[in-house]
Amino acid sequence: MAADGDIHIRDHVLYELARDLSSSLELDAVLRNVMDRVISLMHASRGFIVLVDPVTNEMSVKMGGGETDTEKSRHFLGSKTVIDHVVKSGQAVVSTDASLDDRFKGQQSVILQNLRSIIAVPLVTKGKVIGAVYVDNPFRAAIFEEKDKEFLQAISDLAAIAIDNARQYERSEFLRHLFERYVNKQVTDYVLERSVPGTVFLPGERREVTMLNSDIAGFSTLSQRMPAQELVNFLNKYFGRMIDIVLIHGGNIDKFQGDGMLVVFGAPNPMDDHAERAYEAAQAMVQEVDRLNGELSGDGLPTIAIGIGLDTGEVVAGHVGSDKRLEFTLIGVPVNNSAYLSKVRPPRVLMSEATRDALQNKVSVVDYEPMLLKGASEKQPIFQLEILEVTTESS
Repeated sequence: MAADGDIHIRDHVLYELARDLSSSLELDAVLRNVMDRVISLMHASRGFIVLVDPVTNEMSVKMGGGETDTEKSRHFLGSKTVIDHVVKSGQAVVSTDASLDDRFKGQQSVILQNLRSIIAVPLVTKGKVIGAVYVDNPFRAAIFEEKDKEFLQAISDLAAIAIDNARQYERSEFLRHLFERYVNKQVTDYVLERSVPGTVFLPGERREVTMLNSDIAGFSTLSQRMPAQELVNFLNKYFGRMIDIVLIHGGNIDKFQGDGMLVVFGAPNPMDDHAERAYEAAQAMVQEVDRLNGELSGDGLPTIAIGIGLDTGEVVAGHVGSDKRLEFTLIGVPVNNSAYLSKVRPPRVLMSEATRDALQNKVSVVDYEPMLLKGASEKQPIFQLEILEVTTESS
């Protein structure tokens, strides 16, 4: 580089780069920012950022720039000997003319591409080489000096930190999304927002909720008639549709129990309209089962019917378990009552008086026979959604 690589200018450049790199946690954006800066500052024809896969330890080009098209930028076109040396040794390399350099002049890539000026430095973070930054100029010799190697290393040190941060962020987001496939997003957010280092158990909280429990009628018989893989495929298809409905209506899936599903509206996040949301979800679930039955009939498979129970009241939401395994769960009478109502046969949608009252007469229901529910000393009024009655045989 020319004399304009003054130390003050370079310090300012490093400051700007550090500021820019700290503004993004997207790996591609970080790599593009570094590559563009390096090509410009080093007056190189082209450049590559090579990263080591943390799992396989294999090297691959993650970003290319300069005089190389998009397709070529995905492949390393420089000296493989140089890049291998830098990554394995952790030592930077500068060559004023690789075609005359005893270290590289016999290498195939140097000969075929007539490589001249080369500079490559390792990306090091936490004492580990995670890749390298490489730039070259196939046409001009002696455009890089020893001080350029030091400057590029300073850039790479900043880049390594930013790349590591971006990778850690990608990893944490991947784990978060993976976690959300096993635990509802509401619970994920609830736990993450309240957890601090050293926290194991979160305190329990009382919530006014509406519980929804669903159960497939005659599932034991159905499961015995289906081959194992067909049964799993059927459940995945069924639950896939039911889960979408629950999530659309803001419910939190507490647990799956074979063919049954326990859902809460109002925990861990409180909501004023939990009864209405639960009712609308129940209605949509039965309608979706009707659509699913049409498909099953068309495929020559047996149809299904589901029972749904709704109960409204106070529950305690919190962690239960040990420091080795925890589960966010709900404890309270509505949990048991909703499960009990879902197993009434023939299957139908039944709700407690508490749920009917919480809906404030907004829905059409008919009286069902009173039942002795959990925690009650005498039979309680039970109501059935008139429009959703299912009349299949009991299991």
